[in-house]
Amino acid sequence: MLNIAEGSGKESDKELKRYFNIAIGSCYELLAGVDTLKDIELISEYEFKEIYSRIESISKQLGGFKKYISNSF
Repeated sequence: MLNIAEGSGKESDKELKRYFNIAIGSCYELLAGVDTLKDIELISEYEFKEIYSRIESISKQLGGFKKYISNSF
């Protein structure tokens, strides 16, 4: 959300699209951290799967929104 907010304040559509890519990358960073939590047994497999599902959904939404924005400009 913060990456998109920052990107919307930029002067060009190209920069906004770049911030969408950064936001999607942040989802993968978060997933890597959550995977580490699972590996060191701070969260259960069930909790990992729940979080993974949410991250996957958010990254798909970001990708869809990026595509929509790209087609709108």
